[in-house]
Amino acid sequence: MTRALLLAIGLAMAAPIGAATSTGSIAVTLTLFSRCDISRQSEQTLPSIDCGRHFSAQPRVTESVLKSDAKRRETSRLVTVEW
Repeated sequence: MTRALLLAIGLAMAAPIGAATSTGSIAVTLTLFSRCDISRQSEQTLPSIDCGRHFSAQPRVTESVLKSDAKRRETSRLVTVEW
């Protein structure tokens, strides 16, 4: 048990040393769109978001009901926009 624990600690300490000595590169591109148009047809539908007219730039829109107030007949909703 003690040997296994010492081995695990030794490997945990050696892992960052091995990672620090390796080299490489990552090819990444970032495209920023200057404008997003948001429109909503009615209160029952989710907002429509159009960013740069590119399929890959369109955000994901979700809606969830948070709570209902029976006295006021109101419902709170959370609309989340994720890119």
